[in-house]
This record gives sequence, C-alpha cells and structure tokens, in this order.
Amino acid sequence: MDKIFPKDTIKNTADSIGITNLKDNAAAALALDAEYRIHEIIQEANKFMRHSKRTKLTGEDINNALRVINVDPLYGFTLNDNFKFQRTLAGQQELLFMDDDEYEFESLITSPMPKLPAEVTYTAHWLAVEGVQPAIPHNPPPPIEDTIPESSRKKAPPNAIVQVPNGVVTGTSDIELKPLVQHVISQELKVFYDKVTKTIKGGDSKMKVSVLYSLQHDTGLAQLLPYFVRFICEQIGQNIKKNTIVESILEMTNALINNTSLRLEPYLHHLVPAILTCVVRKKFGPDPDYHWKIRDSAALVLAKICDRFGMEYNTLQPRVIKTLLSALTDPTKSLSTHYGCIVALGALGREVVKTILVPNLKTYSEILEQRKKVDKNKAERCENAILEILPKLKGSSVPTDSIQKSQISDEDLQQKLADKIGVHLAKQVMDKIGDNEVIMATLNC
Repeated sequence: MDKIFPKDTIKNTADSIGITNLKDNAAAALALDAEYRIHEIIQEANKFMRHSKRTKLTGEDINNALRVINVDPLYGFTLNDNFKFQRTLAGQQELLFMDDDEYEFESLITSPMPKLPAEVTYTAHWLAVEGVQPAIPHNPPPPIEDTIPESSRKKAPPNAIVQVPNGVVTGTSDIELKPLVQHVISQELKVFYDKVTKTIKGGDSKMKVSVLYSLQHDTGLAQLLPYFVRFICEQIGQNIKKNTIVESILEMTNALINNTSLRLEPYLHHLVPAILTCVVRKKFGPDPDYHWKIRDSAALVLAKICDRFGMEYNTLQPRVIKTLLSALTDPTKSLSTHYGCIVALGALGREVVKTILVPNLKTYSEILEQRKKVDKNKAERCENAILEILPKLKGSSVPTDSIQKSQISDEDLQQKLADKIGVHLAKQVMDKIGDNEVIMATLNC
C-alpha cells in the first residue's frame, strides 16, 4: 500500500504545515485514509466523465466530484486547462511541478478590459402549425429528396393549404405533394406474421405451441409488435360473440407479455381495454359454459399486465381495480360480469383481496342473495369463486389485538363474520371452508 501512496508524502505534507516528528505508524494510517479518499473522488469524477460522454478525465470532473462529497473544489483548474508537469530531483527523490507563467504587472494594468458577455435572452416560435413545420430560421430546413419519380408525385388540388418557403400559408396548385412514408418490414417478417395469425386463428395444436414459444422467447419481434397488438384487439372485437379463438388470442397476449425483449408500454392503452372486455362483458356467445374459462384466462393476463407494468405506471392497477369494483357492486350487471370481476380481483394478489374485495363483500352478499333466486347456477359460480379466493388470505399479518377464535363460540364467530362479509357468504364460509386461519384472516381484514 505504501508503494501506491507512500507515508513519506504524508510526512512532507505535515512538515509543510508545521507538524514535525510525525510517527511512522500515524503517517501510514493517514496514507491509507488519503488513498481511500482519492479513490472515492476519482470514482465520483469518473461518473461525471461517463455521463458527459467523454473518455478523458478533466479538472472540472474532479471539482464536481468534490462538490458531491461536500469538499471545497480546487480553484484554478478549469475544464480547458492542459497542464504540463516538469520533473526535478530533490535529493534522491523525483518531484513533479508546474511551471508558473510570469506576467508583467504593468502590462496587466494597461491591457484593455475584456468584452462583457451578452445577456441571457429567450424567444418563442412555432415548431409546427397543424403538423406543418414553418420555414423560419429557428427550425431546421426540410430534407431535400429528389429520389421520388415524377409519376408518383401528385399535384395539390386548387386552393389547397400548403406551406411555402417564407413560412406563409397560402392556396396554390403549383405545389407537388409527396406520398406518405409507410412502415416497411422485411419479407421474412411478413411470412412470420402470416404464419402466426393463421395458426392462432385455427391451426394445428403442435404448430400453435411452437408459435407461442416463439412469441415468448424471440428477441427480434419489435417491428411486428404493433401489428400483433392490432391483430389482438381486432380479433377480440370480432370474435367475442362467437367464442371461437378468444382463448388463443389470450394465450398469444400472455406470450407477448412474457417476452422481456418487447416494449409493450406504448400499446397498453389498446391491450388493457381489450382484456377487460373479456373479463366484464355480459355475454360472450351461444356456449353457456365456455365463457367462464375465458374470464379466468383474461383475469390472469390482466393481473400479469398490472404486475409487470404497475411499478412504471402507478395509475394502471388502481384504474383497473376501480373498473372491476364498480362493475362488481353494480346490481344491474349480470352475474357473469360479477364472476369476471371476482376472479380478476383475486388474481391481482392477496393485498387487493384484503383491502378491496373483502371490505366490499358485505354489500355484494346482499346482491348475490337476491340474484340467487333468479339464476342459481351463476350465483353459485360467484360464491365458489369467492370461496376459492379467501384462502389466499392465509399467512397474512394478524394484529396483536385481533379476535382470537378460542375466545368465542362458533355462533358468535359466524355472527362476526356475517357483520364482515354478509350473512349469506358467512354461512358459506363456515360450512364449506371452515378453516380457522382463513376465518380469522377474513375478520382481520
């Protein structure tokens, strides 16, 4: 360690400020601390250098690093300084020093004062007007393209609004309109897209497994992502009444979400409404049983979207929960919609069940009891969905002053549970679950 930062340097520095007879062990300890501090400063300075897109460390980087760690900067060393050190021998030790420039005091006094810098000003201008960039000096000039054939150029209609070089919008028919630039993808990607969509619509089961695996792991699908999202939304809208390929579409969506190389964030405003439709729609098609499976799958996909993108978009999950809760507590909605809301809230995790679903079960229990007289089968599905979700509360933290089951009888416990989630659901929980931990966790929500 002494070879990197020798203790003799500490002694020389101490002598320069009047500290003599510094012991060797104290000098060695100070040398270690000085080396640590220098490493820390250089490490912080390297961060400023990298963020400035440079490969050369400057004095300004060192000053910025010193400011970060609350140390006074080294005055006299600026960004553009290029110091040259001279070598000399002092006894048997080699020293490096900088030659100081000599200035004549008279010449400095008689030299003219430097020109004052201009004051800071700002101005505003239109970057674009209705999608047209004005041709003014503040804006970059438009690119000159002479590669468009004469046959593909179109004349503007009479009295059309066009942009002329002086920035004035006028009507003329002498301006040529260039065709819009379209997104071009390779022939291989086109073939892959056709193969994927054809398989999802109704291909071989083995081929479907291969396609879903490719969508989940392929890292070169970024160009096709907007087309896949449009295909998903269109197919859900067209086939949601037919119960034909909606399940395959949900599997395709799940595969794209699992592909970590794709950026789905710009397309969430398209995907989330489509998936929510599969959760809360009143009726899917003529099959009376198939749509339950669709709602289960859509709930899992919706929960995965919230889990992956909820941290980046902190309003995503609250908005989804608000939509689901609004539909669940609406007595005019169908029991199929209620079922979708229940399984979706359950798929969002234990905290959502604990803080959102359970506190609203008392209100929903009254709705469910009334609707059970009309449609018993669907009401029982909703009940079973709730009974399957409540065990997720096991293992949740229980307050120290919470109700302990050993202190009360079963009748009192059922009464307390009825006050929490309603009479109808309380009876179902006591009869079909009967798990003490689940009951206590439900009461302590």
